[in-house]
Amino acid sequence: MKKMLAMLISAVFALVSLSGCQMNTNKVSQLTEDELAYFNGNSFFTNEYESSLVTVNIRNQFLSSLYDKPENIDLLELFYSGTGTIEDISEEEINAAMSAQGIEGSAEALPTGYHKTSRASMDKVLTDHMGISLEDSAKIGLEKFVFLPEYDAYYHLHGDTNYRMQIHFTKGEQIGDLIKLYYDDDFYGDGEKVLTLKKKDGGYLFISNQKIGK
Repeated sequence: MKKMLAMLISAVFALVSLSGCQMNTNKVSQLTEDELAYFNGNSFFTNEYESSLVTVNIRNQFLSSLYDKPENIDLLELFYSGTGTIEDISEEEINAAMSAQGIEGSAEALPTGYHKTSRASMDKVLTDHMGISLEDSAKIGLEKFVFLPEYDAYYHLHGDTNYRMQIHFTKGEQIGDLIKLYYDDDFYGDGEKVLTLKKKDGGYLFISNQKIGK
């Protein structure tokens, strides 16, 4: 009887200890000024004011759409301004993309140019920054590209950009291995949002970008 009682007490103690660990893991702590400055500077994102100094930092693009999990990110918005790596596009590719879209005439007559993103580049960005593959994604927005299987690449005709050159987070929180960064989206002008990152292998994965209170 005493042995059973001792075992029961030990089990209860272990359960309480485990619960305490879980509570500590879920504890919310505010990011320090230095920690927040890391995300507001040029170490992780790029926050430049002179357009001549800016190249596309693909991390900035993860603020370009709303998603509740990595699989639901809008791929058109993510890759609208490229991946940060310039991909050469041949005249044959342009003609093939025009033909696929039913656009007649010559490439020189186009009002703007095509942007090319290879499937391999998309896959690498999603794997490196979200921990998923292109195939894992819900492929939201992918239908707005022209896909040419002979080049294994996606093409989009546009002359504007959705790249934000200024990012300012007003506060940040850490909950276990999650980092929540709060900001007022002046770029799209649609209110306050929270970007969630997950610590992994000395870096961060993008988990979600959502409106606050939605």
